[in-house]
Amino acid sequence: MLSQSGYPNNLLRAFEQERENLLRLAARRLGDLEEARDIVQDAFIRAAGASDQSIDDRPAYLRTIVINLVRDRMRRRNSAGVMVDLQQESDPLEWTAADTPSVEQVIYHRQRLEAFEKALRTLTPRSREVFILRKLHGKSHDEIASVTGLSQSAIEKHLYRALSACRDILEKLD
Repeated sequence: MLSQSGYPNNLLRAFEQERENLLRLAARRLGDLEEARDIVQDAFIRAAGASDQSIDDRPAYLRTIVINLVRDRMRRRNSAGVMVDLQQESDPLEWTAADTPSVEQVIYHRQRLEAFEKALRTLTPRSREVFILRKLHGKSHDEIASVTGLSQSAIEKHLYRALSACRDILEKLD
């Protein structure tokens, strides 16, 4: 049976019951409450696409989605960190062999960066602006609302579109 929102009642109920636990789980692993909120929202969207009848333990299913999304986020953080570290090195001649990325790592990160840039180019200007303010500048939803004049709901929709576009393109690489 579907709820008024269009989601299966059992899934919606499980999500509502587990939301705080999922948020704590993501925040504990990421160390960032805003980022954890994004993860939990993405988890619900991903879970909403699943067939409700095929899920035996809904809370465990939701936790698994959150953990996988956190891992993806951490992987992206780490790969972005390699590129930032390379740009911040003052003198490449001072690098040790352990500091120098392999050719494969450089190619991998360059391909992901190009795919990410491609995803950003596919966005509407407003979605791109909201995404950049949130993900690159670390602005909160309230700060984005004051800069853009958008409602919280509109900000979440733009972020969802941007994250979906990025995820779709990056998944094609993996």
